[in-house]
Amino acid sequence: MSRCVQMPFAASPRATGKGVGPLALGLFLAGLVVFLAAEAFALQKHTLEGVSPAPSMEPSVKASPAPHSQQRPAQAPLPEGHQQPSAAPSLEVKPAPSAPAQPATPHAQEFKPEEKPATPEPKVELHPPALPGHAEEEKHEEHRVVLPQISPTPGVTFVETMIGLMEHELKGRFLGWRPNDLILGRFTDNINNYQLGVLEAMRFTTLRLKDSLTRMGEADTYDRDLEDALNLFMNKATLFWFPSAETSYGEAVEHLKKFLEKLKTGRRSFYYRVDNLLSLLKTYGDLLGNVNKSLIIDRYPDGRPVSWFAVDDYFYYAKGVGHVMYEILKVCRVGFYEQLVTLDAVDIMDEILHELHRAEQMDPWIVLDGDLDGFLANHRANLNAPFSEVAHLITIVSRF
Repeated sequence: MSRCVQMPFAASPRATGKGVGPLALGLFLAGLVVFLAAEAFALQKHTLEGVSPAPSMEPSVKASPAPHSQQRPAQAPLPEGHQQPSAAPSLEVKPAPSAPAQPATPHAQEFKPEEKPATPEPKVELHPPALPGHAEEEKHEEHRVVLPQISPTPGVTFVETMIGLMEHELKGRFLGWRPNDLILGRFTDNINNYQLGVLEAMRFTTLRLKDSLTRMGEADTYDRDLEDALNLFMNKATLFWFPSAETSYGEAVEHLKKFLEKLKTGRRSFYYRVDNLLSLLKTYGDLLGNVNKSLIIDRYPDGRPVSWFAVDDYFYYAKGVGHVMYEILKVCRVGFYEQLVTLDAVDIMDEILHELHRAEQMDPWIVLDGDLDGFLANHRANLNAPFSEVAHLITIVSRF
């Protein structure tokens, strides 16, 4: 509302030819009083409020600037309850912003959300890292199986494991090879049969190494050192001389070492292929069939019952076979990892190693052969449980 008040002046004396009357003078004074009262009220209102009211949440309104000649002084806001005049300057309506603006403060600063640096996505490595020829090992947490770090040259760790297993029985064990001892061997039948089981599994492994694992195909030649090693492993385990069993098996290990040098120098190859893995597993499955039968048999084919003194022989023979399979398949779990992924059999191989690990842990003081529902344990049946599961899992993998 404009503070300028038009006063109803009387007609000029010159125009009317008369003096200013009392009525005109009263109206002039009344208008002057109203004008002064309005000015005083506006000044008091501005002093009390001090600051302009906070902006409303309604769409922002911008008044069009009036010409300089018609510009009016800024009007202080009226107290609550007073009605705004109907006359208003021309308005230009701007669209409301998407988010209402916060009221301005004396120290207001523009707020910018903190930009977090983009975190790179983790890389998933399917193949376990292979370190060359180190004895470092990583723990397989789920199945409590220690997987070896293998050499980057295919087949090197595989052959090294075979050499280590046989050298332990020939040189690392007290009194060495036992089955051909004429005197002491008669009192250490548990060790004797354990070594026989190791020998049997070594024969099967060497056969697969010669026939398939180191050949590109059926038209490829056999390696001469592997042929000699297999022939020497086939010698009778109880031979005392001409030649002795220790001499034959020691020469077989030397031929394996010669083949190992060929692998390291690139003169021979070891092939990580699905068919090679399946042939090795099938061979072990056949060997387990014989082991399982010896662990559950209670009568021989001629009807004689299995002697109480023979049950421990079958038990430790199975332990020797299982030990070789456990160590070799741990190497295969790492070396043939991509092939296991192709077969969707990584979990199956882990379960095979878990069952073989269970068999490794069984080491009773006395091997008992009680009834299956009796008070005494039946250790052959206990050992047969994980071996039967391994044979079953190998059959599943072999079907792929």
